[in-house]
Amino acid sequence: MSFRTQVAASVTAAFIVAGLHVNGTGPDATGWASTTVPTAPNSPVSCGRYSGEALTRRGDTGARVREVQCLLALRGWVGAGTDARYGNNVYLDVRAFQSWDNLRGCAIPLDPDGIVGPRTWSALRSADGCPTP
Repeated sequence: MSFRTQVAASVTAAFIVAGLHVNGTGPDATGWASTTVPTAPNSPVSCGRYSGEALTRRGDTGARVREVQCLLALRGWVGAGTDARYGNNVYLDVRAFQSWDNLRGCAIPLDPDGIVGPRTWSALRSADGCPTP
């Protein structure tokens, strides 16, 4: 990942953590603004919006999607935005993350289908970016 992409990801993640929209308009009605950064090798990553594993896909909205967007931004995928809508950008970023994760050689492969299911949730939240068994 280029330095420019890393900076963009960091700025996007900072906006998300601060409860701001990427366009700088301020916090939304839900008041979301929390994150947990890993401190130990196997500490989970979380943005504090959703902790389940329900299938999340195109057309979905709300806390689950916002968690996906935040986790993608923390991992460096910044195209997803912060609008809590699972649109085409989120779909493409999830597929890219899933494909990238498989190229890294994680023990459990992800299906690059653009759907955030239990294995993709696990990979997004794990300290090393690989799904846990």
